[in-house]
Amino acid sequence: MKKIVFTLLLIVAFASSYGQSKWHKQQNQIFVDAAAKEYGLDDSQKEKLYDVRLDMVTAYMDSNKAMKAGDITKEEMRAKNKEASETFHTELAKITGKPYKEMKPWLDEMREKMNKK
Repeated sequence: MKKIVFTLLLIVAFASSYGQSKWHKQQNQIFVDAAAKEYGLDDSQKEKLYDVRLDMVTAYMDSNKAMKAGDITKEEMRAKNKEASETFHTELAKITGKPYKEMKPWLDEMREKMNKK
């Protein structure tokens, strides 16, 4: 009986993890498509942006999990998230050729749109 419960629990955990990962990838693609339209990105730029943004999202998820597990403090989580965000913004500026200050209004708008989905 314990093996059955454990197996079911494992299946649910795997399905939940897979579903969340799929959702993040879909959200990432929405962001990349919008950025390509806004900034006229070519396919190689879109691919690079997809990878860079997915790295940021993964860093956020990892730091949140570590904080919830008690491995890091809330302040350490914030520092890791800030570092991931700054890295993303630097790479985004390189990819688009636009400074962060110029892109900030669009980024704020995208953040709001994506939070509603």
